[in-house]
Formats: sequence, C-alpha cells, structure tokens
Amino acid sequence: MAVLGEAQFAPISSAAGDATLVAAQAAGVRIRVLGFALAAAAPAVVTFQSGTGGAALTGAMSLTTGVPFWVEASAFGILQTAAATLLNLHQNGTAQVSGWLIWCTAS
Repeated sequence: MAVLGEAQFAPISSAAGDATLVAAQAAGVRIRVLGFALAAAAPAVVTFQSGTGGAALTGAMSLTTGVPFWVEASAFGILQTAAATLLNLHQNGTAQVSGWLIWCTAS
C-alpha cells in the first residue's frame, strides 16, 4: 500500500514542447497527480509523461483555444510517474498552456 504525502499545488505555465511540472523525487518516490486544469492560448495537443520523452501517462489531449480542460481532484490520484522520475507536460507545438496541478508524493 502506498503512503501518500500532503497535497501540493503548482501553477502550469509553458510555451515549450516539454515542461517539467514537478522535479523528480527521491529514490522509490513517485509523483501522483490528484487533479489538474489546462487552458491553451492556441490549439494544442498535450500529454503528461513520466520523464521527459518518457512513458505517456495520458493519451494525447486536444486543447481548444481558451476552453479550459480539467480533471477534478481525486484523493486516490489519477496518474503517477515511475519512481524517482519527473512529471513532464509534452505538447506538439509551442502554444501557451496555463493552468494548475494538485499532486502529492507516493512511496
């Protein structure tokens, strides 16, 4: 059974192809996403990844200009990285993508 850390909050603001949302944690510790919201300034396709260029944690999600996309917070979490691996937001293109992230550690 995983031991979860306290919920933490982070802004999302990126116009790059890859953006580190949460830095890698200690050995044996995963990053668990509890909820998020995204909005794009132009059409964009994004994917959450375990590591930059790593395993996809979601399928490709198409964002429409100015239309928010969110997944409400879940106490159990909705996705998580591999141990000691950063959480990456990958997008095809360079549209400004903004939003928020609720996450915790899982060990």
